[in-house]
Amino acid sequence: MTQKPPSDSSGPPDPATPPGHDHPFARPDPDLDIVRLAQAAATRRMAMGILYERFRGRVYNTSLRIVGDREDAADVLQEVFILLFRKIHRFKARAQFASWVYRISVNVSLDQLRRRKRAPRVGAPAALLDGLPERTPLTTPERHASQRDLEGHVQEALLALSDRLRIVIVLRYLESLAYADIAEILDCSLGTVKSRLNRAHTAMRRELTARYEPDSSKGMGA
Repeated sequence: MTQKPPSDSSGPPDPATPPGHDHPFARPDPDLDIVRLAQAAATRRMAMGILYERFRGRVYNTSLRIVGDREDAADVLQEVFILLFRKIHRFKARAQFASWVYRISVNVSLDQLRRRKRAPRVGAPAALLDGLPERTPLTTPERHASQRDLEGHVQEALLALSDRLRIVIVLRYLESLAYADIAEILDCSLGTVKSRLNRAHTAMRRELTARYEPDSSKGMGA
């Protein structure tokens, strides 16, 4: 049976609709106490401020790797928290709150790409290096430059992937989420997550090979 892709809607799924696969979250939700405060009118603004500080980095970085542009990622960040503020009462703790936030972030990022009516901006890899480690005192300038060149190639290859393959790479390797978390966010099975990751690995290798072969041939001919 073909699994459905992430919803086109930027909002969270209807909480009355049960998940389409086994529930992966058996561990306690570390955000639930703050979410309950955010669902109460008297403490909503205070609690939403805490949730904003807790999640803004994750939302921004996820959207940046999907849309490939700082300004678009900032727009996504703002829209995600507007949606969270309006819809926080719909969260029923059937999944972890973080997965709910990631799902909204992914959907809003895809909506941003559709509104822009073009692919992620592969010509702006510098934006995608935001948040990556800078050179340490033990790193030579030459090694640092080489590392940043490699990171730039990787990010360009990432943006060349299809949306659904890029999303699983972002969630798994840049956000360090478990397979079960990704399945919950994308509303698909664990098998679908693993299949997409395998296809994404193959596509990334192809993209990186295409970028490095010209440099290798130049070096051999020198």
